[in-house]
Amino acid sequence: MIANSDVAAVVLCGGQGTRIKEITKNNIPKALIKINGKPIIWYVVSALLKSGVKKIIFPVGFKGEKIDSYLKKEFKVNYHQFSVVKTGQNTEILERIKKIRALLNKYYCFICTNADTLFDFDLKKFLNFHYNNKFMISLSCIKMRSTWGSVIKKKKNILKKFVKNEIIASYKIKKYLKYECYRNSGISIINTICLRSIKSLKSNDFETLLYNKFAINKKVGSLLFNNFWYPVENAKDYNNLVKNYKLKKKVNFLKKK
Repeated sequence: MIANSDVAAVVLCGGQGTRIKEITKNNIPKALIKINGKPIIWYVVSALLKSGVKKIIFPVGFKGEKIDSYLKKEFKVNYHQFSVVKTGQNTEILERIKKIRALLNKYYCFICTNADTLFDFDLKKFLNFHYNNKFMISLSCIKMRSTWGSVIKKKKNILKKFVKNEIIASYKIKKYLKYECYRNSGISIINTICLRSIKSLKSNDFETLLYNKFAINKKVGSLLFNNFWYPVENAKDYNNLVKNYKLKKKVNFLKKK
């Protein structure tokens, strides 16, 4: 079992939120949009603290001072566990990670997550999965719910059933038809030693390059979660979250948890 003192967390919160500016009005970072009375980042930080994470790093960018101010006010007791690092307004994720690497070096691994995603994952279970299997990187994946109508074929040209908004157990990608595919939740665990490789990465696509570098040697694991997960990427996501009764109920559960 991995010790809590060996685990840090990185909450990515530097983006400008251009896809949701109808809600932010360019006055606040996306992470500070309120859902059921609390900013999205509150749910993320609360989940990390409850899982036992002792160090949380926030590489901030657009209006990062507002995130820092909020954290100081809302998490007074825990603020000494936080490091808010100015990493630039138009900085890619790879460069943000490079700028906080020195803070991560003393930890065995770190949980990396976005500041715009609500989730109810068992992070302790995820950490144990990562450590017990001796993975270098572990990814969490989820089953998606379709937002469209699905045509279920009985035979080649005969309809068996037409359904809407159903859960997609898994899906296929054209180049990898013999494999089952799931959506990446954006929550990962990365051994800090992996960051030695980022100097050699030749693109800003941090995830694709880093994950595939270690996947070649079967050092990347994936754990499927069936729990609640909801990214707030645009105004449509936000409006659905605050208006849909079932989603509001799940958010209320997170708030009271």
